[in-house]
Formats: sequence, structure tokens, C-alpha cells
Amino acid sequence: MLTADAVVANGDTERPRVSATARLGQAWREMRRGAATGVLVEQLFGRPGDADSIEPGHLDVLDILAVQDGQRMSDLAAALRVDPSTVTRTMHRIEAAGLARRMPAEQDGRVVTAHLTEKGRRLHALVAARRSELIDVGLQALTPVEREQLVDLLERFLGALAQATGTAAEPAR
Repeated sequence: MLTADAVVANGDTERPRVSATARLGQAWREMRRGAATGVLVEQLFGRPGDADSIEPGHLDVLDILAVQDGQRMSDLAAALRVDPSTVTRTMHRIEAAGLARRMPAEQDGRVVTAHLTEKGRRLHALVAARRSELIDVGLQALTPVEREQLVDLLERFLGALAQATGTAAEPAR
């Protein structure tokens, strides 16, 4: 749709330019709610109720534990940028699904740590492989140089958001 600003003095029109902010906002919405999103979510996380399905929030915890098992609940909360009570509720569901278990820390029995079960490790590996396949499909549309540029720019973009909001990532212990 043209705006009054797009009409030049002689009556000609120029094509309105969409800002990078608006384009990125649209892409963000499309990633969250687009027509293909439901299909992608099912391909990545599995069909709810299937043996190889997982909730997105559970995958976030499994991603952290796959890198460093035995995380304290407070460290998981910090890494996920959520309240510790959220991690506690999530861990209840993850334990009920048999994907991880909580145990007292060896050094201090008052501290509780989270550990992947063998089932959790297998399911994480499966979903991580699905995620890699889906990302690779999207990256096929880009040249190798463009792929590197995309990753570099996304990392810088997310870093700027984290800095602006005071939520810079803290490495999990």
C-alpha cells in the first residue's frame, strides 16, 4: 500500500521501502506462527504422545545437560533465563517422562543436580539430529559464504539484544 510520503511532487509514485526492522519482525512472526511452523515443530519435536516426541521446553534442558550433565537447578535456571521454580516444575515433568533425574550432589547433599538418563540421551540425540537436518534444509538456499554471514549476523544481533536488555548469557557451570 502506498503512503502519501511515497508520492513524489510530479505525481509519480515510488515503491515504498520496507525497513529491515519490519522485515525481521515479519520473519520472526513467520518462524513462530507461519503456515509451515506446525509441520516443522512436529518434524523436530515429534507428534505429541509418540514415544520419540519431546516438549520444546524439555529439549532446552536436555540441550544443557547433554553438554554438561549434573547441573545444579540454579545453574539450569540461569542458563535458561527463567525462575528456579520454573526449572523445578519442568524437571518434575522431565523426570516423569524418564528423560532425566535429580540427585543430591556428591559434595553437598543439600544441593540437587540434574542428570540425563539413557532414554534422555537417546531422545536428545534423535531430536538434535532432526534439528540439524531441518537447519541444513534451510541453509541449502544459501551459498557457503552466505551461511557464515547469516550465523555471524544472527550471533551479533542476539548479542546486541542481550546487551541492551542486560541478559547476556552466562555459561552453565
